Amino acid sequence: MTDRKKRAAVIYSSIGTGHKTAAYALCEWFSKVNVDTICLDALAYVNPIIRGIYARSYLEMVRKAPQIWGYFYESTDSPEASIGFLAGLHELTVKLNARKLLKVLADFSPDVIIFTHFFAASAVSQEYKGKAPIFLVNTDFLSHVFHRDREVYDGWFIASEEALLQYEADGIDVKNVHISGIPIKPSFVSPPRKALARETLELPQDDAVLLVMGGGIGVGPLEDVVDSLSQIDNATVLTLCGNNEELRESMEERFSDNEKVRIFGFVRGMEYVYAASDAIVMKPGGLSTSEVLCMERPFFLCGVIPGQEQRNSDYLLDRGAAKIIFEPRKAANTLLSVLQDDKERNRLLSSAKRLAKPRAGEFIANKILESIS
Repeated sequence: MTDRKKRAAVIYSSIGTGHKTAAYALCEWFSKVNVDTICLDALAYVNPIIRGIYARSYLEMVRKAPQIWGYFYESTDSPEASIGFLAGLHELTVKLNARKLLKVLADFSPDVIIFTHFFAASAVSQEYKGKAPIFLVNTDFLSHVFHRDREVYDGWFIASEEALLQYEADGIDVKNVHISGIPIKPSFVSPPRKALARETLELPQDDAVLLVMGGGIGVGPLEDVVDSLSQIDNATVLTLCGNNEELRESMEERFSDNEKVRIFGFVRGMEYVYAASDAIVMKPGGLSTSEVLCMERPFFLCGVIPGQEQRNSDYLLDRGAAKIIFEPRKAANTLLSVLQDDKERNRLLSSAKRLAKPRAGEFIANKILESIS
């Protein structure tokens, strides 16, 4: 009789897109070490009204009132806030709505549970603490206090030395905190070459290809950036609007007569889009920047949202891995200052290479498998 394969439950929350992408990337890496997985959206199992409030409130804040989101993020990032009214209300709400999620977990019978977002972790911990180890995988370069709950998690996977200092300052045993990087798909270990990517996407081989991304939820000053970049001679501008259909329609209307601009919504196979590009303008989401760091392309930050994106931006700029676009209407000037300066371009690429962790998911999968074997 053979031993059954180990089972890992990977739980994310569909707030933004990075948590989900990281979760599915982890499942791919676990499959390579013969671990069965189930990937669950915690929000899919709660009351639809609660789900709508959580998802829409975040989207509305980051799209229409990012300063309010930044204030909320920063003001709750303290040990005192973690036991305050908002945290208590969140925990009570989740407990009252966790029954369906717990039923799915019971049917799967996991040997380990991994969260890429803290939603529902407290309720799951009350049921599984001591039965199966519970890990949190951070999808930003720095941590928030809601991620560092010793009563919930048995271990953590983080993206930077600075995040480790946050755990240490909270008195958490750093033997249980592993600097892994943010998990991305195995395909980023050996991304496609530029020529193949352009052939696949039917892009010109000799022109400059400039990629502009608004993140998975499509926010930021995309129109001004694209308008500026489209003025560059012999350049094609790829514009990704994520899941923001309103933004996509607005962009298509504005640039309908500009053959140099191509507009897309949410795109799969991002490694091909990155590989086809000569430079990338983006928001500093933890997952997307972790992908770009592996692509050996200069990248530029724009439309940074206060909160976790601001911290990611600060980290990347401090490490010299990215450049900031201060004036979106003059984005072309910023890009050309790098693309036409080999020394500056090579400096950025060298700094990015030092931060790249294409095998973060492999490290996490192996470390977790080791802990449950």
